[in-house]
Amino acid sequence: MPKIIILNVGTEHALGDRASSTHPITRSGWRHAWFAEHGDILISPVAVDDDFLRHVGDTLGFEPSTVTVLSRDRIVTDELLLSDGLLKELQELTEGGSAWRLMPCFWTRGVAELASRLGIEPHGGLGFAMQHGSDLLNRKSHFRQFAAGAGVPLPDGSVARTPPELARAIERHLPRTGTVIVKQDDGAGGLGNLTLTRGEVTPLPGARETRYVGEDIPALAAEVWDALTDRLSHGLVVESYHASTHQFYLEYLIGEDGVPALLDSGDIRVRPDSDPASTELVWVGLDLPAALPPALCAQALHESHRLARLVGQLGYRGHVNIDAIATDDVGLLFNEINARWGGGLVAHDICERLIGRDYANQHVAATVRDVPPASLETVLRILDKQGLGFSRATREGVLVLACDPLLLNNTECLVIAATRDRAREIEARLREALA
Repeated sequence: MPKIIILNVGTEHALGDRASSTHPITRSGWRHAWFAEHGDILISPVAVDDDFLRHVGDTLGFEPSTVTVLSRDRIVTDELLLSDGLLKELQELTEGGSAWRLMPCFWTRGVAELASRLGIEPHGGLGFAMQHGSDLLNRKSHFRQFAAGAGVPLPDGSVARTPPELARAIERHLPRTGTVIVKQDDGAGGLGNLTLTRGEVTPLPGARETRYVGEDIPALAAEVWDALTDRLSHGLVVESYHASTHQFYLEYLIGEDGVPALLDSGDIRVRPDSDPASTELVWVGLDLPAALPPALCAQALHESHRLARLVGQLGYRGHVNIDAIATDDVGLLFNEINARWGGGLVAHDICERLIGRDYANQHVAATVRDVPPASLETVLRILDKQGLGFSRATREGVLVLACDPLLLNNTECLVIAATRDRAREIEARLREALA
């Protein structure tokens, strides 16, 4: 059954008032072209050129000219999905819709209404989406409420609805570790998070900036409130910040029966920026599957499955990714849940299509997001010259996940190998070749 892939990655929900077709999160829509198969329709916030689609099609083994890309060079909002022009194009392409299925990043109300307008067969999650149900599962404050109800381990924290509440929450949770993290209720990729500390001011994982906590906490709270709240985000979450030994995620697909199935897991890789003035760490990428000690892995799977099962019982159907850390002082802690595609889903999907559903038994994958901007032609030429491109024969090598033709954002690659050490070796050769 062909699908309509909706790249509503850079929605207002994720980006708030910073929504833009040039925003890094929005332009990462290129990487999601890898979900395409023969005959699919791609609704994208950015144009995806023929050369890139050819790279995708040649690698995965389908004719790229059969994929239709619909782009308006703007973020894919519900308003755009239901606009007369786009709706007319979709109706002409799907001819009644019954033979199609939807694959959106976010199951929004607009996606649910689009399914009805196109005549796509209804499924269990559309009623939930029609009532903005997904909003319940993509907010930091709601996550704490659900997770507390499910009894999974959480950092000490609370929800603040006003600047005075924020000041009290900082005062209450700061003594535990000397650092707190303040999270924007609606946000993505750590862009809406600040860490506040009584210790050394240094970039920390999960936050865009670290600030020192002086004596006047109410004044600091007022500054943070102004920095993190906007017309779409009127509350903040404050949590004690714990140094982590492992940062990882687990991704589930909630099926039609409401039962969660584990899809993939991964470790989150960050490093210090080469610029000493940078206020945040560089997100290097993800390692699939997550390399966790056995006992920690078992506990994480058990606890995360409880959360995913609760999400299914609420009526949500679709992808769910759950972020967690392990610490030396308190062990396993869950950070947040997102009812959308996870960052590693594309890598997981590619590995399944190239190697098989059991790929993680004998292979690993590593996304590399901090490769300097370069044209697709340049990167592919270098991969070919250095013998680094993915080979179906050896089942290892490099694929170009995303490549910004405007050269505004980094190139993103995927390394597939038999072991993590081998993946690091290939990655090192890739970096040297592209330096």
